[in-house]
Amino acid sequence: MDLEFTFSVARLVIQTNFAPVISMLVLIAFIKTNINFTDKINRYFYYACAGSILLTASDNMRFITAHMTEPNIFRYISAGAGYTLRPLVLYLIAIIVGRNTSKKHSIYVIPLAICAFISMISIFPIGKGIMFSFSPENKFIRGPLGFLSHAVCAIYAIQIIYYSIKNLNNNKYEPIVVIIMGLSAVIAALMENRYKFDFVLSQVFISAIIYYYFFLMTQDYKKDPLTKFLNRRCFYLELNHQLKSPMVLLSMDLNNLKLFNDTMGHAAGDRALITAANFMNEIFAKHAKIYRTGGDEFMAVFTKNDFDQVEALVHDFQKALSTTEYQVACGIAQYNPGDDIEKVITLSDERMYSHKVKLKDSESFKKI
Repeated sequence: MDLEFTFSVARLVIQTNFAPVISMLVLIAFIKTNINFTDKINRYFYYACAGSILLTASDNMRFITAHMTEPNIFRYISAGAGYTLRPLVLYLIAIIVGRNTSKKHSIYVIPLAICAFISMISIFPIGKGIMFSFSPENKFIRGPLGFLSHAVCAIYAIQIIYYSIKNLNNNKYEPIVVIIMGLSAVIAALMENRYKFDFVLSQVFISAIIYYYFFLMTQDYKKDPLTKFLNRRCFYLELNHQLKSPMVLLSMDLNNLKLFNDTMGHAAGDRALITAANFMNEIFAKHAKIYRTGGDEFMAVFTKNDFDQVEALVHDFQKALSTTEYQVACGIAQYNPGDDIEKVITLSDERMYSHKVKLKDSESFKKI
């Protein structure tokens, strides 16, 4: 390889990878200063960032050594690292996507460990040709287990899609984002393997990790941190998008929250809120969007249920709540296109306050 060709290769490598790598380093710095997610999730984002940067480095080494006249140890190292790092990054993304599941992820590392072991021994003479090798002319030769890395990647891709579907209850948009990421990775893998494009998959991984992180962060800002319901700002923004359709609004207020906080401490108040929110989620979440609009105030917006159906759900909610020491006052109001939405909200609040007075007079549920 002459000096001119070496300089051209170095120039191409820098032009192709400079911006993605800098973007990933910026993301790492951003994660360091962000406290929205748990330490565990931040840690897996760190690992995914590091894996993507290492994959980029191995791809660069593979690209450079592939243009040499004969194979050397760096040619083998870059191939082994690439076959290991691709499923590794997908495994880490799968853990992040599956953050809301109760399953332990340790068992899912087994395919990755097997792939990494075979990839690494393929670098040395003892395992030469099992997964890959190179001819004296530096041509790539796929071994009998040459598609093992692809199969492991497919396993983690399926796992990611499965977890994203499970996340539908928490966020209906996340599966769309995750599926787009997955399809992009599949297309990038095909471009690399069939059409010999370089650097495509590693850059897709980098872009996916960056956008997924900021997607999760923006979704997190929309939610109340205690109950995980959408916040007051989302309530009014999303309500305005529904004004052309009929709705039923349900106002809810947890009774005696201040008393719990003052007499038993804020931890007791938080328990009351979480307990009430859990029952709301159990009874209403399949039918409505639920918002925490204030300290002890909640709103639910029903777009596919009429007034009587919502009233029946409220009855179920009160019945379920009666097994606890907590009370939640409720008020229902119907909105039809053309109505003044603020007046409808005020009506549901007035009915809720009326029910609140009744609850103070009686522990039994009274029809709203």
